[in-house]
Amino acid sequence: MKKIMVLGAAVASFAFALLVARTFPSRPAEAACCYFAAQEKDINQPGQKAFVTWDAERKLESFTVQPRFEGNAMDFGMVIPTPSQPKLDEMPRDFFKDLAIYTILMPLPQAIWINLQSGDENEGAYVKGFDPEVRGDPRARPRKEDRGVTVLEAGVVGSLDYKIIVAEQAGGLYDWLQENKYVYSGDKGTLDFYIQKKWFFTVMKIDSKQMKKDKSGNYLGEITPTRFTFASDACVYPLKITQLSVKDKTDALFYVQSSTEMDLKDDFSWMHSYRVMWLTYMLGCSANAEQQAELQERSGWIEARMRKDPKFETTKLEWARKLGEEDLAVLEDPLRNYSQMGGANFAPGDKFVTQEEFLKSVWEAYEKAGGTKDEASAKQRFADLERTYAAAKGSIVKVANPAGRFSGSQWMWYPNREAPAEDVKGLSRLKGHLQKGQWVTKFRKILRKDEMTDDLVIVPVAGSLEQEYVRIMPTSPP
Repeated sequence: MKKIMVLGAAVASFAFALLVARTFPSRPAEAACCYFAAQEKDINQPGQKAFVTWDAERKLESFTVQPRFEGNAMDFGMVIPTPSQPKLDEMPRDFFKDLAIYTILMPLPQAIWINLQSGDENEGAYVKGFDPEVRGDPRARPRKEDRGVTVLEAGVVGSLDYKIIVAEQAGGLYDWLQENKYVYSGDKGTLDFYIQKKWFFTVMKIDSKQMKKDKSGNYLGEITPTRFTFASDACVYPLKITQLSVKDKTDALFYVQSSTEMDLKDDFSWMHSYRVMWLTYMLGCSANAEQQAELQERSGWIEARMRKDPKFETTKLEWARKLGEEDLAVLEDPLRNYSQMGGANFAPGDKFVTQEEFLKSVWEAYEKAGGTKDEASAKQRFADLERTYAAAKGSIVKVANPAGRFSGSQWMWYPNREAPAEDVKGLSRLKGHLQKGQWVTKFRKILRKDEMTDDLVIVPVAGSLEQEYVRIMPTSPP
């Protein structure tokens, strides 16, 4: 059986985790039915945003980025380093919007709390076009330019004019960028950081022929999301290159698709906050001695880290799921299938039941237990169940083995999700980019400028700690 966590958003400190645990309601409220709060943060939040795929066996990585642009085409420039020569592909223009909606629309399976009588509260990556042509050493067929810069490839992808280059020294590359009107806000030292590692640089700017102008002469349109596919010994994201273009901090949001659940390395791991949150809640249920020891160790680490650096913020896990047939079915027919995403991840014996079957079973269990002294209260609660779990609002699942569930409930509720039809239809654009059997892990890190001294390394989560996580709460509804 898959582990599916529907807890609150991971917190930055143990004290806050305890607060959440103490205030967690004894009976869940009805789930939010639209995504707008999370959508605003997810889609419009300034910062860095990337969709990363990683094939550990083939040592093949890709990342998709969509830079922001306003103003004159000459104002826009981008320098992206990669460990090897990349293959560039245009991606759907609304790719990141679709990813945001897809991960926000996931139904939230939640326990149904009966409460008819005392003591029964717990009753109840591969991507399309991902495989690049195997090439020989690209340096064997260069076009040589001045200042020690060699142009290996040039072209247009979407609305972006690009060149893939290598350089012998930072000063020469810096001058070449300026002379060729690639607006680079970094310094020579950062360029040298990558030159010494013998990385490749893709330099990009707006292809004005692909853009329209407004009355003031500025170019209009959205920047094409571009996928970079390249060979790499590790899954990395070039963070240091952006350090000098950040005023004080940046909001970095990652979607990572791989055969395993993925995380940032060491201090940047989302485990530091997520496991504290999860284990804190577990202590109120069934945490064993080993889990209690882990909670103590992790909360101690966070406290020590924040004493050393009071401004430290942990990475937050926002969504994680191993994609199955039901998840990919959404991309085939989004309007028909999105509201019941996740329904196929049942343990053996779990099944959908009608509301009538659910209510009949609940009342029979109540009568079999002998009822209570306050039957009026039980009937009122029964009416609440009938109203809350109406067929028009979602689906009810009967759990075959409640003891094997985190909640211990015999019944689970899959509420329908709601969203504008046009936004849901757009999910079909993700077809071919999301793959069955692959994990998609979504996490966010607020990175201070002084933390951006190296590139980010993305690593697998230990198999014993892999958990599906589909709920963002209380910061925003998923």
